[in-house]
Amino acid sequence: TGCKSQRGINHLTLEEAPLENIILCVPGKSTAGLTGDFRFLPDKLAVVIPPFEKNFVKMTFIVSHMTSSDDKRILFLLYSPKTSPSPQINTPRSLEKLGLDLSAAEIVGVYDVPPFGMEKQTSTRIGVGNPAARVKWEFDINLDTSEIPTMMNSGKDTIYVQAGLIKRSDFEKQNFDGMILSEMDTIQFVPNKCPDLMDGQRVDSIDLDNPGSGKDATTGNGSSGGTDGK
Repeated sequence: TGCKSQRGINHLTLEEAPLENIILCVPGKSTAGLTGDFRFLPDKLAVVIPPFEKNFVKMTFIVSHMTSSDDKRILFLLYSPKTSPSPQINTPRSLEKLGLDLSAAEIVGVYDVPPFGMEKQTSTRIGVGNPAARVKWEFDINLDTSEIPTMMNSGKDTIYVQAGLIKRSDFEKQNFDGMILSEMDTIQFVPNKCPDLMDGQRVDSIDLDNPGSGKDATTGNGSSGGTDGK
């Protein structure tokens, strides 16, 4: 498909957002992407995992922009504690390439995407709708607060995540030529509280369960426990 970026055609976009019982550490200007009560975050962030926390920490992942198709497809979220210097699966259709080391990878979420869209549209005086609709899929992941501290203690405090979309028929044949991928995001787990700096950038914290408790917190613009990023 060449190098031209076509979201939903040759690559996906992966975003993360806070959901429940979670404190996120966001480097840089964290107000980017703020829409009402929903906040899209940068491709690298940290999650506070207290050593003795008993509750699940819930995080939302958003994959976009999947385009209409008559095919049954599979959407999955893959993570690994290690990256690979070169793709371990060839995905010629995807602009984004697999950056994860598959030897330590796990699929943390897998979802059936049924056929949708591609309905014939009726012409009107102001124009006609494009039959190829696009959708975003949101799903929540419960982070295991009993296992993650063990990973942190062994020096494995960072994971890398990517989303992928593939035809079900291709997946069953283990044919990945038509699979498209998202960019690779980085999530670091930290104990107790957010660090002051990440990669030399000032860090803001987002805690939706305790609005106003994070660094530089503000409730302006309809945000719950957001940060002004200044």
